[in-house]
Amino acid sequence: MAESLKAVDEWFEKLDHAKEINTMLHFYYQDTLTGEKRTIWKVAESDITSTSPTSFGLIYMVDNLLTASPEPDSQVVGRAQGTAGFADLHNIALQMGLNFVFTEGEYKGSTISVLGRNPAVEGNCRELPIVGGTGVFRMARGVVITSTYSFDETTSNGVIEFTFYIKHYSV
Repeated sequence: MAESLKAVDEWFEKLDHAKEINTMLHFYYQDTLTGEKRTIWKVAESDITSTSPTSFGLIYMVDNLLTASPEPDSQVVGRAQGTAGFADLHNIALQMGLNFVFTEGEYKGSTISVLGRNPAVEGNCRELPIVGGTGVFRMARGVVITSTYSFDETTSNGVIEFTFYIKHYSV
């Protein structure tokens, strides 16, 4: 822990002279609600969820696979971990708090945190804010554009495309 704290302290001291970097990342989120390799689990619901046309109050924990292309067996990039809950009484919209954890490649060990409203059925270009990150993405900010690549009505499994526009620092 002391080595890690010292490294972050040194990084922070150099931040005033750091170069701001723009990075764009693109990958796919394997949204698996059913089957053997399920990655989303219901953890709570409100008293009105079962009668709500928008599933208000339904909350899921997420640990979705991130891949380089839409196929679930393509190159692994990392995991998307966090919560997704139906948070709108009038329209279908999710409140999402996700950490994108990079487990492979040049960003391995780094994370990007996203927190915001996702109107999941409104169009195919939805914007969520980047609120932070760790590792290479310390103090990250920016936006994520997300769209549904595919959705299976029978299983409710889907593939969601993510494009990240990130501002972060190099010291």
